[in-house]
Amino acid sequence: MRTTKSVLLLLSALLLTGFLPATVFADSGHKTYQYLLGVDPLCSLAPDACPDVSSAPNGDMVAVAGMGTFDIRSMTATGGGTFVHTMADGTVRASGTWQATKLLAFRSFGSGSAQGLPSNFEGGLALIQVTLKVHDTPVFNAVLKVGCELGNPPGGWHEGIELTVLGAGINFNEKVSGFTLFILQ
Repeated sequence: MRTTKSVLLLLSALLLTGFLPATVFADSGHKTYQYLLGVDPLCSLAPDACPDVSSAPNGDMVAVAGMGTFDIRSMTATGGGTFVHTMADGTVRASGTWQATKLLAFRSFGSGSAQGLPSNFEGGLALIQVTLKVHDTPVFNAVLKVGCELGNPPGGWHEGIELTVLGAGINFNEKVSGFTLFILQ
């Protein structure tokens, strides 16, 4: 019991100091968002807007594109897209599709109206559980971290995605390029 209490106190302290992102859970009201990552209409905004690219410490890269929706009350997520895993030497190691299975967390950074965009365009951070498929066969579960810089993001925050592939020993945790967007429905 004492260990559990200590862990809860530590997590609370980390949340209050900003080391862990605050998340929105089921009791926060009914909000549904559409998410876009590395797809039109974002592609017309910059030459490197699509797809979203992230790298791993070993130099491997993953390119991800897709879209879907999530609901912060029910913690559900839908949607999907494509991915290409390229080794450091440029060889394609795997390519296929991804499918959203669950919303794990969401933190809004607020409306994009501060940047002159429609008020339902929002910045934020979403953690979405996904299934990676190759030739329509599920091969790995992963956590897709989607971040959009609109609103008032924390200092040092960068637009893009990260992908942690569970059970594969690879974490694409360095954002390289690409645009994302959350649209409040």
